[in-house]
Amino acid sequence: MSIETIRFKVTTLSNLFIGGSPATFEIGGVDLFTVTDHEGNPYIPASSFKGSLRTIVRDLVNEGVLSDADEIKQSYLTYLKRTEKENEVQLEQMKIEEERKKKVSDRFKRVKKQASAECLFGLEGFNHTPKLLFNDLRLSCHAADPFSIDSKNTIEIRNDGAASAISANPRTYKTVRPGVQFTGEINMYMMNKLSIEPQTVRTLIIDAIQQFNDGVYRLGNSGSRGYGKIQVEIMGEDE
Repeated sequence: MSIETIRFKVTTLSNLFIGGSPATFEIGGVDLFTVTDHEGNPYIPASSFKGSLRTIVRDLVNEGVLSDADEIKQSYLTYLKRTEKENEVQLEQMKIEEERKKKVSDRFKRVKKQASAECLFGLEGFNHTPKLLFNDLRLSCHAADPFSIDSKNTIEIRNDGAASAISANPRTYKTVRPGVQFTGEINMYMMNKLSIEPQTVRTLIIDAIQQFNDGVYRLGNSGSRGYGKIQVEIMGEDE
C-alpha cells in the first residue's frame, strides 16, 4: 500500500454556506445554518470539496486542457484490464457459477467504457482501487467569530382563483464570513498500482485545485448569490 498526501489551505473570499444544523440550540431568528462540528466550529465537509473538485476535473477533461489526463485514463484502463484478468483466474479457481462471472464481466466492461481521469475520485462498484481520499477541512485561523449573518428574500407568487398575490419570504443565513481559513488534505491511495508516476496525479490534482482561485468554481450553496468564493494555497511538507 502506498499513500501520498496533498495538503492545502482554503481562505474564504466571500460568505460560505454549506447546509447543516447548529451543534447546539440557538435563538435569534436564523433559518439556515452552515454546517458545524461538535464544538460548534464551521468546517468544510470532505464530500463538498470532493464534489466541487470532481466537477472541475470533469469540465477540464471535456475541454481537453488538463495536462496528463489522457495518460491517467490509459493507466486506469491498463489497471482495470489487469485486475479483470486476475479476477477471472480467481473465479475459475473458486468454481463460481457462470451467471456471477457474467455480472463481474459486465461491471468491468461498464467501468472501462467510462474510464477517464475522473476515475481518481473512485470507481462505482469497486472499493479497493487507486483513488483520492478526502478529509474534512478544519478551521485553522480566524478572528474571534468566524460567522456572518446574512438575509435574503424569496419571492413567491400565489394564485387563489382569479386573484394573484406576490409575497416576499425573508430568510436569515448563518454563514462563514470572508477571511476564515481552513486546512485539509487529500490522500493519494494505491497510486503505485497505476502505470504512471504519483507525481503525475499530484500535478493534475493541484492544477485542478488552483482553478478555484479564478473565482469561477465555488464551494457550497448559493454560488449565484456570491457565496463560496475561495482562495486555495498548496502547503509544503513542513507546514
